[in-house]
Amino acid sequence: MEISAEPAIKSDECRSGDLAKPIAVKELASDVSAVVASYDGCADIWPGFFGLLSRFWPDLPYPLYLISNHLVFSDQRITALRVGDDLSWSETLARGLERVPSRYVLLILDDFFLTAPVDTALVQRMHAAMVDKDAAYLRLVPHPKADTPCPDMPEIGTVAKGAPYRASLQMAFWDRRALLDLLRREETAWDFELKGSRRSDVMSEPFLSVCDGYPAIPYRHVLRRGKLLPDAVRFFAPLGVSFDFSRRRFESEMNLRWQASAVRRHLGRAWRFVMGRSL
Repeated sequence: MEISAEPAIKSDECRSGDLAKPIAVKELASDVSAVVASYDGCADIWPGFFGLLSRFWPDLPYPLYLISNHLVFSDQRITALRVGDDLSWSETLARGLERVPSRYVLLILDDFFLTAPVDTALVQRMHAAMVDKDAAYLRLVPHPKADTPCPDMPEIGTVAKGAPYRASLQMAFWDRRALLDLLRREETAWDFELKGSRRSDVMSEPFLSVCDGYPAIPYRHVLRRGKLLPDAVRFFAPLGVSFDFSRRRFESEMNLRWQASAVRRHLGRAWRFVMGRSL
């Protein structure tokens, strides 16, 4: 089902809504879906992902969808969105999103494993603030953080146009239609974060993020470009999460140190600057 109403045109400023009055978060929750973006090639990590989701977020207030190609995960809470053969990351995601009925989605990548209990009331208040400010996007972890805090709600703020990773794929609430507008069917996830961020600059609706010190959902990545992160495997072992090492190799510790190095960060900033000017 598609929503036919067109979004209102708003400025990119962090508008001051009337947060003194109660926001009906329960009513708003009925127009949100939690969507796990995946594909059949990651079916081996689904048991760990959904096991931790059930443990740390048992009162998840939103319908839960899993986007895949042909496989399903056996869990009565999950609605399977099987979209057919995998053509690209963006194509698979778009096909799934087109079948989601809600106006908003909580987009979760399949390698975002929860690490602690989720404060459902806090997450719902974040979404209510996003709706109140007519935003297209609200990132729920400060990676990157907001550029300018909102005067009426300092936990969140606007992400400036031109900011790197403005449309980051960290866990976030999205206006589903805005996300579909930004997707280009041939792009990888990494393409989307770079090029989609620049496409977002022309959108009138604000892009928001939590500020430093206010992560709304605790999680960590377990994969990097399909390879297991050694630190994540060590972290989740005491929680009873196991991985199929016959199907996945480890990312090398040396490569991870390079990725975290200052030289790599400076080169990355220069590359993003060049890419931004060429888009």
